[in-house]
Amino acid sequence: MEGLEGAKMKVVEGMGFGHLKHLFGQAMNKELGYWLMTRVNADTGELMAGDGREFTLSSEQVQCVLGIPKGERPVPLQMDDTNKVEIDKICRWFSKVEYGKASISIVDAKEYVLGEEVDSEKYRVAFLVVLLGMFLCPTTNFSSLASELTPSLCAAEEASQYDWCSFVLDFLLRRARAFSHSFDNDGYVVGCGGCTYFLAIFYVDRLRRPPVRWGEYPRVKVYDKELLKNVAEADRRNSGDFGKTKSVDVAYGEVHPRAARDIYPTESLTFAEEVANRIGEVIRTEVGVVVDVVSRLTVVLLPMMQPQNHPSP
Repeated sequence: MEGLEGAKMKVVEGMGFGHLKHLFGQAMNKELGYWLMTRVNADTGELMAGDGREFTLSSEQVQCVLGIPKGERPVPLQMDDTNKVEIDKICRWFSKVEYGKASISIVDAKEYVLGEEVDSEKYRVAFLVVLLGMFLCPTTNFSSLASELTPSLCAAEEASQYDWCSFVLDFLLRRARAFSHSFDNDGYVVGCGGCTYFLAIFYVDRLRRPPVRWGEYPRVKVYDKELLKNVAEADRRNSGDFGKTKSVDVAYGEVHPRAARDIYPTESLTFAEEVANRIGEVIRTEVGVVVDVVSRLTVVLLPMMQPQNHPSP
C-alpha cells in the first residue's frame, strides 16, 4: 500500500483512515502477535501482561492507538433488505471463486487501489477491502476477506461516520476466542487473526520502560517497524517467549507515571503564572479522553494554596 499518495491519500483521509499510512509497509512481528493472542481473555476482554497485570481493552484505546473513526453509526454486520443490492454489486466487483467457494478477493481489490482509478465508490470499497483484510480485521487467509466482513463494505461511502473502533475490537475478541479454543485443544494454532498491530502497540506502551513520545496520538505514528522490534526483543525471555519486562498501570490521556515530574523552582513566576502552567499541563494530557478534570486540578492547586514557610534572609 506504499503507492498511496496525492489524490488517493486524500480519498483515504476523507474516509477517516489517513493515520493508518504509518502502517503501510510495516510488517507485524508475528511471534509477538502470536504471544499476545495467547494472553487475551476474550470472555473478559482483557490482556494479561507478562507479570500477570490485566488490562481491560476498550474501543477508546483502539482510537488512541490507530486513530480510526469512532462515529455514532454501528458498522453493518448482517445482510438484509436494506443492503442486499449493495452487497450484490460489491460481490460482482471483487468476488472470486476459490476452492469452490465465492469470496471477496483482497488481491483484486489491492490491484484496483493501486491502479489509475481515484475517488469513486468502487475505489473506496476496494480500499476498505484491503484495509480490513490486511490490517484491521485480518485472518490467516490474506487473499480473501472473511465472509462475515462483507456487509461492512456497505459503509465505505460514509466510512467516517461509523464506529470502526468497536468493530475492530469485537472482531479481535472473536478471533481471540477461536484462537484460545484451538490452542486449548491442540496446544498450538497455525497463525492468528485480528488486529495484532493494535495489541502490540497497546502492550509496549504499558511496559515499564521510558515512555516514547507520550501524549502523541494516535500512537501508531510513534512506533515504526524498527522501534517495535527493539522493544519486543528487550521483552523476550531466555526461553524465547515474551513478557520479561514488568508492566506499568497507565492509561492514554493521563500523565505517564515514569515521566519526569520535576519543576525547577523560581521566584520569577507569579502565583497566577504557576497556576496557568499547571492547568495547561493537565489539559494537554487529557486530549481525547473524558476525565474528571476538576478533581485533577484540585490535586494540583491545593498544595499551592497552602501557606508557605520561607526561611528568613
